[in-house]
Amino acid sequence: MHKKKWFVIRFLTPAMLCLLVIFLYPMVRTVLMSFHKVGFVTDSMKEWKFVRLDNYVKLMTSPLFRQSLVNILKIWLIGGVVILGLAMLYSVIITSGIKGKNFWRSMLYLPHIISSVALATMWLQYVFDNQYGLLKRLFTFLYWDAMAQFQWTAPENLFLSMMIAYGYAGVGFYMLIMVAGIDGISEDYYEASRIEGAGMVKQFFYITLPMLKDIIKRTIILYSAAAAGFFVYSTLFSFNMENATVTPMVYMYEVVFGSSIGTTAEDLNVGAGAAAGVLIMALVLIVNAVLNRLIPTESE
Repeated sequence: MHKKKWFVIRFLTPAMLCLLVIFLYPMVRTVLMSFHKVGFVTDSMKEWKFVRLDNYVKLMTSPLFRQSLVNILKIWLIGGVVILGLAMLYSVIITSGIKGKNFWRSMLYLPHIISSVALATMWLQYVFDNQYGLLKRLFTFLYWDAMAQFQWTAPENLFLSMMIAYGYAGVGFYMLIMVAGIDGISEDYYEASRIEGAGMVKQFFYITLPMLKDIIKRTIILYSAAAAGFFVYSTLFSFNMENATVTPMVYMYEVVFGSSIGTTAEDLNVGAGAAAGVLIMALVLIVNAVLNRLIPTESE
């Protein structure tokens, strides 16, 4: 028994050391940093200036940061309903016996493996272009003048455009998870329901949906984590830090590293960025706790 314990300890020690160095230490350092005024991310702790809760007060009194919280809520709630809803719809269609299942599954998943920067640039420079873009030409061809004149990259429409681009890239990933879950449901359930006269709608609500509860919970958690770390699309769609598309991650990057829009060295505060990171982490933990309470696992 002693030899077995020693064997386990030897194998777990490297993993625990990596956990401490790569995850735990940065997390503790970030929390401590959030209570200090820090000029640059590489400054030693001796150069930190303790400011108590000033960084958090600055965040909560910043109109831009408050708007970024509203934006992330919209991305999580509205975007999550649409994206996960489409993922569920596609997964049900693909597993319904449609011809070319592997082809359609691959086509829907393909955008997810393409670089986010490349996809966002494609949407901005090609699809949403107000003069020569794909949508402009398509609606002009269809004589749909109102949509042909629609300004996709106008400040008031940027959030919609950003979510269309993000949804195009993200739906396939969640669809693939749900397809795997549906494929894992025994065909005997569907066969018995068909004998009882149940149609596809009843099969979905009484068989597929209940048996996918754990999968749906995991996809919501994955989407919540992705929404909290929403950065690339927000950065590329925020030409001048537009209120409609900026997210907490972009705000955090701005106060830590600055950008090309006129941020001075005096404006930089790594401590405020750390405070934003702590708030993002807290939001993710709260969402996960709420989801665990609302959607218990089968074992619970």
